Amino acid sequence: MRTKYLLTIFSIVLFAAVSFTSQTNPLVGKWENSGVFKGDPYKFLAIFRANGSFDGFMNNKEFVSGTYHMNHDTLYMSDPTCNAKYEGKYKVEFFGQLDSLKFHVIQDTCKGRVEGTNGFLFKRVRQAVKK
Repeated sequence: MRTKYLLTIFSIVLFAAVSFTSQTNPLVGKWENSGVFKGDPYKFLAIFRANGSFDGFMNNKEFVSGTYHMNHDTLYMSDPTCNAKYEGKYKVEFFGQLDSLKFHVIQDTCKGRVEGTNGFLFKRVRQAVKK
C-alpha cells in the first residue's frame, strides 16, 4: 500500500515538473518594433520560427536571416551579417501576457545586431481573426 502511495505522489510531482518545463517557446511568432531613425520612420518585423530560424524585415524588405535557440530567458542568435558561426547572447524580458519583449545584450561583438536589438521594445503581432 505504501508503495502505491509513493508511486502516486512521484507521478504527480513528475507530471507537474514536465508540464512546467515543456512549455512552448514564447519567442515563436512575429514581433514588431517601430520608430524613427535619422528623421525617417521605420518598422522592423522579426519572425521567430519553432525550427530555430528567424527572419527580419525592415520596412517590408528582407533585412536579415539567421538561427537562434533559447535557454530559459537567454537567447542565442547568429546570422551571416557578422559571422554565421558566432552567436550573440541576449537576455529576453517578456512583459504583460507575453505580448511584448525587450532584448538586453549579455555578450555580442556584432555591433549592428546590438544596435538594432539592445533595449528596444518589440510588440507581438497578432493575426487578425477571419470571420
